[in-house]
Amino acid sequence: MRLAMKTYRTITAALLLAVSLSSCESLLDVSNPNYFTDDQMAEFMSGSAEAEQQVLTGLVGTLPSYINIYNASMNGGYSNLYAYESNFEFRRFIQSGDVVEGSQLNQGTYSKWYQNLPSNTYWRTDQPVENYGYYLGPVFKVGPAQKALDFLTEDKMEKYPSMRASRAQALTLKAVAYMLLMERYTDLKDVTSTTKQGWPIYNKFDYNAPQEPLSVADTWAWVNETFAEAVELFHTSTYGDKGYTIGSDVNSIYDIDCAVAQYYRARAALDSKEWDTVIEAATDLLNHMPDFIKAEDYGMNQELLPLVNQRGGVSESLPNGTYWSGIDFNAAQNAFYNLDKNPEAIFGGARGSSSIFWSNCALNVLKNTPSGYYQVDKGIYDALSDNDCRKACILAADFDGYRVYSNNGADTTWFAYTMPKYTSLKWAASSAIGYKNHTNDANTSDNVYLRSSAVWLMLAEAYAQKGDNAKAEETLNKLLAARTVKGAPAMTCSNTMTGKNTMEKVKLQWRIEMWGEGDWAFYNQKRWGALNQRGDNHWSKTQIPAEGLTWEIPQTERQGNPYWK
Repeated sequence: MRLAMKTYRTITAALLLAVSLSSCESLLDVSNPNYFTDDQMAEFMSGSAEAEQQVLTGLVGTLPSYINIYNASMNGGYSNLYAYESNFEFRRFIQSGDVVEGSQLNQGTYSKWYQNLPSNTYWRTDQPVENYGYYLGPVFKVGPAQKALDFLTEDKMEKYPSMRASRAQALTLKAVAYMLLMERYTDLKDVTSTTKQGWPIYNKFDYNAPQEPLSVADTWAWVNETFAEAVELFHTSTYGDKGYTIGSDVNSIYDIDCAVAQYYRARAALDSKEWDTVIEAATDLLNHMPDFIKAEDYGMNQELLPLVNQRGGVSESLPNGTYWSGIDFNAAQNAFYNLDKNPEAIFGGARGSSSIFWSNCALNVLKNTPSGYYQVDKGIYDALSDNDCRKACILAADFDGYRVYSNNGADTTWFAYTMPKYTSLKWAASSAIGYKNHTNDANTSDNVYLRSSAVWLMLAEAYAQKGDNAKAEETLNKLLAARTVKGAPAMTCSNTMTGKNTMEKVKLQWRIEMWGEGDWAFYNQKRWGALNQRGDNHWSKTQIPAEGLTWEIPQTERQGNPYWK
């Protein structure tokens, strides 16, 4: 197959990567048996509502899998955890300074990111994985989105009303792709520039000739307008409640609905300093998703750790005489693994489905040795109120003799380590949902990838950036009240963050609430133009290098598009 054996060097070729191929015959030489002309499609759809839905499912049914892509080509051809798009996001978090990974003696898997080593030139144009792989994540979204959009025209939506939501889903995915490219490859201080290059926008699923990039300002305008069109289509569709599908089952959580569109729309507007758009998008979403995780379901309270750690008794009936005692903190008890306890979940994977994907599994310290103990920055911990449930799931002191086992099928090999002060139990679970033998199979627990707390914070920041401090603090107070431990006086901006101005309060709550989630810590710092200081518990003080905040255009993209300057 000539097409598949080419080296894909530009975003233009990526528009064809979503085509499903089963042989090495060229697309130029044979007819695709899975392709229908518009007339054929219309004739098929006119038969019944079921036929119409079958066509729409074929066009957009796989789009949710492109929100967080798993593709070996992003990882130099290797299929493992590093081939998830969310793993690249995790590297950004590790760089941020809000986390301490392992120690000088026991350095973790992501140590080069935590230390921001000079040899780690991930942003450079010639880096085949860390730059090109990071570029492929959003690029791979464009193809399937545009493939659907080529058929989901405005004329067809008038004839087939259920297409409105389908077109909205495809527009959302395409806009997300370009938003991510802009975040990664342009300076967020230049969002209004009409002279600096943004990205070329391709509008046909075909062999496209290379196009000249739009300006930064025009690209951001296109992204914001595309999200706005998607939201309007969702609102006027028959999909859910004005495009919102709220719930905890796989059909509600693993779909691109209006909540996903508004989430990313607010993020794009935050990047491009369109504060009113942030407020509009966030307010609409939060009107549909007003509830918070209960304080008692937020991670694992550190007070439970001694009970969870009661292991290693003696029993003559078991191999090597060891057995498990104490309590089991099952993932079902933790809102970050259990959609039934997480009304904030906008997008993720529900247990028992094929939609599970890597996200935050590395942060379960109950399953890790010292190199995988993730600690909260001391500055963040010191700023937390004793009435805050988020502080309750961070170790207040070293925990000596924490035991982990070697999973050899019998729980017979044990090792004891010291879990350091400030270790986070946000994603703690000694066993997965449905398991009794202490394994932590992610496929039996839920996965929350996007959640509404980030939207509350986007809303608060937009108000603060506009100078409406009262509205910003009123918004933060809702989040703080939800994070107050049961029976304690409700936290507010006034009684928990004295001595700080409103924007400083917003920034602190970003660091606390979204700790370990996605790449927020990294891109917040890029957007604010200020790095977070590393506290006294860090064993490396090296910050993100200035050039490491904005990636160079990948060499392979430059070779395929002569318009890059």
